[in-house]
Amino acid sequence: MNNREIDRLVAEKVMGWEPNLDDDGTVLSYDTEFGNLFFYDDNENDWSPSVNIQDAWKVVDEMRANREFRFELVTTESFSLNYKCRFRLDDVFVKVVSKSAPLAICLAALKAVGVEVQS
Repeated sequence: MNNREIDRLVAEKVMGWEPNLDDDGTVLSYDTEFGNLFFYDDNENDWSPSVNIQDAWKVVDEMRANREFRFELVTTESFSLNYKCRFRLDDVFVKVVSKSAPLAICLAALKAVGVEVQS
């Protein structure tokens, strides 16, 4: 699964946004509290929480606002380039290790809401 597909899953399953679709079913944008956010694969200004840390923090804020949880983001080892993100929902810990902090946040948030992603 690529980052854009992960971003779309986060938008719908974590953020709760409804997609605006093209005639062929392609997601064009989402109407959100941040305005209309676009999902064109070639536009670096699109909302992309799996890549952009500012967008990933919006995912953390959404989790914090709508769920009882604890958030932790750490590197897995002192010389590692991997990041670990942990969400605690009720008595269940969800842990994900990924190559970037934004991607770790997105994958852990998806896992916390019951969506398993193979990256």
